[in-house]
Amino acid sequence: MKFMLRHAALVAITIGIIYSFAFNHTPPGTECQSSKSPDGLHIAQRCLLDWVPGGNSKYVGRLFDANSGQLLAQHVFATPVPTIMWSSSEDETVLFSVGDGGDDATYIPIPPSTWDRLLAARPRL
Repeated sequence: MKFMLRHAALVAITIGIIYSFAFNHTPPGTECQSSKSPDGLHIAQRCLLDWVPGGNSKYVGRLFDANSGQLLAQHVFATPVPTIMWSSSEDETVLFSVGDGGDDATYIPIPPSTWDRLLAARPRL
């Protein structure tokens, strides 16, 4: 009996982990704003997920291929100062926030990391 309960618990935990990582649970968001990169190769989109008056509202920043429309990467972040800015330095990035302490989730490097691309390729629930 103990073996069966442990086995059932292990199966349930495994299914939960697969469900958590195999599907994109990020909501589409509202009040979306988009911007095309200066070179025309990418489109950045920032959408509101949770409004916090006077505080750090929650947003999702997405990077798309401008030609195919394919989602390349997305990050969820909180900020009081949302924006979309394209950097033109050696380390090309798209920034989704200004002045909120350097949270890594507030920008996406171009090209996105392999991990970001894998997460973006997950099916949406």
